[in-house]
Parts: sequence; structure tokens; C-alpha cells
Amino acid sequence: MSNRYAAFGNQNLAATSITALTLASNATVAHRNYLHEYIIADEGTPADNVVLHTLQRCSALGTNTLVTATKLDPADRVAQALCGENHTAEPTYTAAEELAEFALNTRATFRWVAAPGSEIVTPATAANGVGWAALHASATTAWGVQALWAE
Repeated sequence: MSNRYAAFGNQNLAATSITALTLASNATVAHRNYLHEYIIADEGTPADNVVLHTLQRCSALGTNTLVTATKLDPADRVAQALCGENHTAEPTYTAAEELAEFALNTRATFRWVAAPGSEIVTPATAANGVGWAALHASATTAWGVQALWAE
């Protein structure tokens, strides 16, 4: 059985796309990550704002704060994936590689769960992975993403 992990990242909305969480292969042990679930939720005061959320492939992680992944089984090894939040420089997103893009009211929570065999897979290439970004023209509320994956 594969090793399974969870990580959470957050960020404040901005008028330009800003990333809350990245999940990627590291340079020491290049490996594939199998994303099987993620949850997006607003952390601020509920309001009727619609935010555009995008899950997209990336080839560089940008500048961020490292997030330590949580082992879902305490007997598993430490995660090899690199996870980051609080991006001050955005990841390098791969053009035309959006895996999901949708508008979500900030009063709502969104959960995606892969059908068996339909996980999102990241390449075994250093710093390649996925990132969750969002934007809103005027709302500045905090929002977060929780990702669950296997290695």
C-alpha cells in the first residue's frame, strides 16, 4: 500500500491570482504524487462574493513557506512531496494545464474526490506539481486548501 498524506495551505485573496498551496516532487527524491482529494474553503467572514479558483500544473514552486505534510498512517515514512503556502512569488504555472477552474461563492465549501483510478498525478520531476490559486477583484478574505495524496 502507498504512503498517504495531508497538507493545508492558506492565503489572502487578491485582485490577481494568488496561490494558497502547492504540492510537488522534490529535487532529492523525484517521485510521483497521486492527488485523490482536496477541499477549498473560505476562512473569513461569510459574504456573497464569487471567487475564481484554479488548480493548475506548475513547473517551479515560487517563493513560499514550507508546509510539513501530515502522515495519515503514523507508520508511514515522512512525505517526500514539497508543499508550500503563503506565496510571496507565484509558482510558474504551465500554460493550458488547468486541471480545474470554477467560480465558488465564499459562503460555500468545495470538496473534490477522485473516482478510483482517476487521481491527478504529478510528474517525477523536481519542483513539478500542482498549485491552487484564486482571485477576486475586491474581496480580501483568507481562504484555504487541504490536499490529500499518496506517494
